[in-house]
Amino acid sequence: MDIMVEGSRAAQVSGMLHEREIPYSIAIGDVRAMLEREQGATVTKMPRINSADIRHNIDWKHYHRLDVIYAFLENLAADYPYLCSVIIIGKSTEGRDIKMLKVSNGNKDNMGVWLDGSIHPREWITTAVVTYIADRLVRTYQDQPDSVTNKDWYIVPVLNPDGYEYTHTHDRMWRKNRAKYGECIGVDLNRNFSYGWGEKGEEGSSEDPGNIFFRGPKPFSEPETAARAITDSDSSFKVFLSFHSYGEVIIFPWGYTGDPCPDYVDLLEGGTAMAKAIYQTNGHTYKVGSTKDLMYFAAGTSTDWSYAVANIPYSYMIELRGKTHRFLLPKEEIISTSVEVLNGVLSLMDFIDKKCRSSQSCVCPK
Repeated sequence: MDIMVEGSRAAQVSGMLHEREIPYSIAIGDVRAMLEREQGATVTKMPRINSADIRHNIDWKHYHRLDVIYAFLENLAADYPYLCSVIIIGKSTEGRDIKMLKVSNGNKDNMGVWLDGSIHPREWITTAVVTYIADRLVRTYQDQPDSVTNKDWYIVPVLNPDGYEYTHTHDRMWRKNRAKYGECIGVDLNRNFSYGWGEKGEEGSSEDPGNIFFRGPKPFSEPETAARAITDSDSSFKVFLSFHSYGEVIIFPWGYTGDPCPDYVDLLEGGTAMAKAIYQTNGHTYKVGSTKDLMYFAAGTSTDWSYAVANIPYSYMIELRGKTHRFLLPKEEIISTSVEVLNGVLSLMDFIDKKCRSSQSCVCPK
């Protein structure tokens, strides 16, 4: 468990832990200084640019604002109109568009693959990774194997646009959306999905609007989670990948209970295929297991919903790099993180296709 303590209270908290013989270590000695270094680099090296310039400035050497991300999607669709389209799947609490890039060759037999980032907006690396995957997928599409091109890709780089912008303008560590509930602001969108919602009481989520795990007053109470493009799509989805940080783990249902899901072994094998490809790329070791096994109870998550309600057999939450820097992964690690995760995703596609061709126990929807 990580806790962030105001500097003036650090000695008090340290003493309390010591008295109770609770082992601890200091991961980041000065979060404020790290934030100032990150924000200073962003302001100095990446001034705000107009949309006409974005085509020539998007890169994976910096973290980008929402307008840059959205212009990137539009530019991909303009450059590859036979392959890409940008779809507005909903509006945020504050009225911002939630944009999705669809990549498809138009084959009606294609299975669907879902990727999303920044449901928790402070996890900037997730949006960077998702946009990198989109870019490489589109620009190298003709060179990709059938395991990639026989699928329709639905890619949402920023699922929580209000929160994402807020982390750039006000509070870098903001986790929730920006909905108002009394004197409190924000719902943890990854506790607001219907399956398992409210299970395990305060251990799996919170009913307190002031808590960072506040689940909302009811399932899908928030426009961001209500924008369920999956259920509105004509595609039959095979894969659901929701990117988070940090932890370097690949996790799958269940989160709301400690019981194994029916396809535990298949999901473990698929996750292991991803983890192996990641390790072979940069030597980073990602653990694989269920949400409860590797983390904690989490009730009302998108992956439990996608697996149980949307019937997407390969549903994963991928917690990216950041064990040292936590949510503040340096921009110098964006490309290496993106490359290893792209290789992991491609390996999963290959694993699934091979399994479905060779095994009568394939869990994919028919």
